[in-house]
Formats: sequence, structure tokens, C-alpha cells
Amino acid sequence: MGNDSLPLVLIDFDGVINQFPDDKVRRRQNSTVWMKPDDPRIQVYDPRNWFIPDHSGTVWAGHYHGNIRIHWASQLVDRIKALDSEIIWLSTWQPYIPALDVALDVDWETLHWYDPITREGRYTGKRRSVINHLKTGRPIVWIDDEETTYDAGLAIQSSEPTAPVLGIGPDSRIGISRPQMEMIERFVANPPSEPSVQFEVSGERHSEHWGF
Repeated sequence: MGNDSLPLVLIDFDGVINQFPDDKVRRRQNSTVWMKPDDPRIQVYDPRNWFIPDHSGTVWAGHYHGNIRIHWASQLVDRIKALDSEIIWLSTWQPYIPALDVALDVDWETLHWYDPITREGRYTGKRRSVINHLKTGRPIVWIDDEETTYDAGLAIQSSEPTAPVLGIGPDSRIGISRPQMEMIERFVANPPSEPSVQFEVSGERHSEHWGF
């Protein structure tokens, strides 16, 4: 199967692959046994939910940002790489993707969706890029911890997609969860036969699933 017929995976980095876990959790070897029984973080950091990070590194992100420390789980990256899909970076890391590719040992195309000098398109470009890719007629998975909002789903639906779209909004503390990764794998392996827009969004205060 050629790339033109494969599902598209449009993926962010921060809060999706790059995790921002609770400092106390990290200091306690990613354990939750020290938490009170009613602590909502127990479910978030449950190993059945969380790809626990086993890699850290420093990536050069230009003179403005300097060296940035990143944390990721190799198992998560391996499962993304194993998807029978075309994976494209849709991230504000756009100018520094080559450094990410080296760190993660991937070679994914980069979508140039904003001007890194003038910052034009920085606040509207992601959603517009997803909507523009609807024209390909290919199933799309959009993974972003901030921009996969209800309004974004409505905008995609109103654009009358001709193929199914799955939006995934990870909890930025842990990135893509295990249940979300399983949903992505099922979608890519067997996309819905009819156009549809489904969003699965997690966050510090809520977890939602909706369809349009």
C-alpha cells in the first residue's frame, strides 16, 4: 500500500510524546504508593494507563530556547513507529524537528505550518493544517494535548470530511496513555468505513469522548 492510501497521523510532541510528570512522582521512582487513597493522580500514573518514561535527553532548540530537557517512553515511540500509517510532525517544535528525530530515532516528515521568524500562523495553523489535509480523503489521526478541543472537532465536522477523523488529546503529564494508544492502533488498522469525527480527550480535570 502506498503512502497516499495510508492513514495520516498528525502528531504534536510536547505533552504527547514529551511528558511532564509530577516532580514528586518522578522523585519517588514513578510510584503512587505514597499518595492518599483518594488522590486523583493514582489513576493517571497507574502503569496500566501510563507509558512510564525510560529515556531522557537534552535537545537544542535554537538560541531563543537553548537546550531543553525531554522525557519519553521508548515503548510508546516504538508503538507509534509500528503503525501502518504516514506519520507527520505537527508541532511548534517545527524548526527543531531534526534534533527530535535524532533523539527519538525516527524519520517523520515535518509539516511547516507557521513562520518561525514572524510567528505568523502560530495560533491558528494547526487546526487549519488538519482541515487542509481532509482534502486527501485519507483517514486522519490528530494527536495534540492542547488543540483537540470541542470547537476544533466542530470545525472539522463542518468542513465535511470524506474520511474518518480521530482526535486524541493526551494528558500532558503522561502524554499518550495506553488506552489512547490502543484506540489509535485500532483506528489505523481498521478505519471506520464512513466519514466520522471522534475525539478522545484527557486532561488534569476531565476525560471526555465525543463524536460529531
